[in-house]
Amino acid sequence: MTTVIAPVEEALTRTFHGRTYQARIIHQRQARIAPIVLIGGAFQHQRAWGRVERGLLRTATLITVDLPGAGADDALPADFGLDFLTDALDDLLTFVLGEAPVNVVGASYGSAIAHRWVRDHQQRTVRLALIGTMSRLTEDVRARMRHSVHQLQHGTRADFVDSVLNAMMCLAPEVAINRRVAVVRCLTSALEQLSDREAAQYVENTHRLLNHRERGAGEQVRVPVLVATGEHDPLTTPDLNREAATGCPDARFTTIRDADHLVHLERPTEVVDLVSRFLTGQSLDALGYCHAVEYGDRLSQRLVRQSR
Repeated sequence: MTTVIAPVEEALTRTFHGRTYQARIIHQRQARIAPIVLIGGAFQHQRAWGRVERGLLRTATLITVDLPGAGADDALPADFGLDFLTDALDDLLTFVLGEAPVNVVGASYGSAIAHRWVRDHQQRTVRLALIGTMSRLTEDVRARMRHSVHQLQHGTRADFVDSVLNAMMCLAPEVAINRRVAVVRCLTSALEQLSDREAAQYVENTHRLLNHRERGAGEQVRVPVLVATGEHDPLTTPDLNREAATGCPDARFTTIRDADHLVHLERPTEVVDLVSRFLTGQSLDALGYCHAVEYGDRLSQRLVRQSR
């Protein structure tokens, strides 16, 4: 009989250039792969991964983090760009693991930080999974982001809640979204109870993305990459995710059925299965919960056809 050893959680507090931030290491003594670093999106603190965290913990040690400007920290002014957050993440990983390799999973806002850290530290990365990402901010996305900030600062809280729900979720009644009612209820409650500090964090973090200008082309992530989102994602749309995947030579892209941008809440079991299969090198083909996976050349060919 195999003895199951319970994971052990370790909490860390670090200071980076005068900013204090928090992290957790959940040690899995029976890990099968290198540690997994989880970097969450807007409104997602380090303890908010829920079922996804518990599922991935069966495979590896997990590292979660509230980078500067998130969690218990005050808002980080938008003048501190994504490079600052990427450097803070490097500070954490170097302190915890030195030069040891990691797997990195980034969702939504966190996907930009995950991608940048991996791009700059490919020798320390095994694999990278991006959930709900994009290679650029379209005018539609910019408009949605600006509108949510305006509603938070000048509208009612109900106006703000509506703007976020409409930006992140597919609310069309004729479209099937798994656990939609429960997710709407939970997100609405969280947004209604947003503290002044959390509201300020959201404003600055959103402006940070709006102000961001990506480096020039030619700097590719060459480690194996998985890019995925919900098939009905209205924010980081499937096309934007696919476009992001084409910038990675060893990429695979798919969409998860009956889900939108909040796929990790709507279909957590499926997200865990997909990411775990990818990180452990298993086949991603013929999975009933997602559409056919597109690889390398097929991704580029489809984008060429769409651009004509």
